[in-house]
Amino acid sequence: MSHNNGRAMKKEFDATNMTVYFGSAIFTSGITGIPNLFLKYYREVGITDSEMMLIIQLLRLRTEEQQFMPSADVLANCLAADSMQIERQIKNLLDKKIIGITNYFTDSDGSITEGYDFEPLVFELSEVWALNQKRELDKIAEKVSNKSLNIHEEQPAGFNLSFREQELCHKFENEFGRLLSPMELEQIIAWVEENESELILEALRQAVIRGKHNFKYIGSILREWKKNNIRTINEVMEFQRQFSENRGRNTQRSSEQNLGNRADQKKKALMRSMYS
Repeated sequence: MSHNNGRAMKKEFDATNMTVYFGSAIFTSGITGIPNLFLKYYREVGITDSEMMLIIQLLRLRTEEQQFMPSADVLANCLAADSMQIERQIKNLLDKKIIGITNYFTDSDGSITEGYDFEPLVFELSEVWALNQKRELDKIAEKVSNKSLNIHEEQPAGFNLSFREQELCHKFENEFGRLLSPMELEQIIAWVEENESELILEALRQAVIRGKHNFKYIGSILREWKKNNIRTINEVMEFQRQFSENRGRNTQRSSEQNLGNRADQKKKALMRSMYS
């Protein structure tokens, strides 16, 4: 049985210093961040692959070495291109208004130095991004519109909706944020046979305002209106006005009764105290 007498065991592989130094350099040399939207849309802005690498090196040199306008020779040491090619690329980027030139104040001594300006690039990217966002939204709107216009084709066999019924279904789907089930379609068809479209839509509106996104609640509203012989929006408004006034009168009457009861109780208490 062997003993090491408390001495530390020496590692078999002792040539790791270079790896450690490299790892330390990775963490201390900084990072040049490239936005994903830039990587995604740079070709739509009009930037070639070689120009893209040039811009990345310009950003790196600014961040890491505080070089706001590095020379073509400096850039040639970072890229697979000679100084003349880099000068042409810089000129192309300036002509296409991808980059600009502006003055910067240095923090160390407050002096002014010229440097490449990337605000034009940000503006161009924002334009391309906005255009792509609009295209995506237009695609979504077109899909929703097609589903609404062809709703009878997407529902089970046996449904042949009129234009009026299709319009109502479209309104319900927009409010509910989904397609309607066959039973819900049948319910709308039944409502159309007994009510005007504007009355059904008003019932839908009132249900949505109260947070009741379900057909049962909408049906209860329509039944209440039918029971009170209400057929138009104006009659709905008048019915609700009268309901509010009656509720206000009932509340006032109840309050007055409570005040009267409290007065009677006080009077009785006073009489008991006089004869006790």
